Amino acid sequence: MKKNMISHLVFSSLYFVLALFTILMLLLSGFVEDFKQMFRLITQPYGVYFIIAIILLSGGVLVTLFHLVRIYTSHISRIYSPCIALVLLVFVGLLYCQFFIEERTYLDFFSLEDSLRFISEEILDKSFPIMVVDYLFYGLFVVMPCVAYFLNLHFDKSKIIGRILQLTQPNFNAIIGGIFGFTISPFFKNGIVGYAELMFLVLGLLLFIYIVIIRKRLLDSYEYFNLFLLLVVFISMMITSHSFMDAESYFEVRKVFYVLVLLGWASSWMMKLKPKTYE
Repeated sequence: MKKNMISHLVFSSLYFVLALFTILMLLLSGFVEDFKQMFRLITQPYGVYFIIAIILLSGGVLVTLFHLVRIYTSHISRIYSPCIALVLLVFVGLLYCQFFIEERTYLDFFSLEDSLRFISEEILDKSFPIMVVDYLFYGLFVVMPCVAYFLNLHFDKSKIIGRILQLTQPNFNAIIGGIFGFTISPFFKNGIVGYAELMFLVLGLLLFIYIVIIRKRLLDSYEYFNLFLLLVVFISMMITSHSFMDAESYFEVRKVFYVLVLLGWASSWMMKLKPKTYE
């Protein structure tokens, strides 16, 4: 699998920082009494993870605009411009949702009413929009590419649709980031839905590990280390329990990794477009 090293290194660097920060917060808030409220504080509405998501989405808009202009100012085939324009609309739409559509719930630690909500059974229930985002992203960036790699599928490059599918196929880093994001969820506290999602996650993780074993020559040291961080966060979520968290808090974390994967995936295949490709 041919990699674009610039986007590969940038993604791995951002993933390393965010993954390490998230793992640290999970472990501290899960085991250290003095840090029980820390994870809630940084995942609150318009908190740290919200700011990171906005920065990544803004970066996605700039990257797609740059490549859209590059296509029309060079000899790159313009058949790819609708794909780039569609990705641009996705980034712009997500930015709009972040500021104007997505509803957020403020919970006050010092309010008795809000404190009681943290121990209610419904506090960790995912809303329908959150479930749609989780399952759609996991399907597109984990399940489908894993199946493609498992079956060793190759697309017909003599046809436009085949060239586009081959070009835009998510790489191993995108799969790792997608699984990492999906892992940040209270599986053992969300009833039958949580256990179903845990089974879905484990199946995806095992399938990817199997692909890594049979096609290990395609992975480099960065991807192996990214996979190691994924296994660390998976174990962390299995052995820790977090207080003062609701479904929106966990989603704030997942959302950052979803956006990071989307940005890394888009920049990776867009940077592969070269002027030597003609219509």
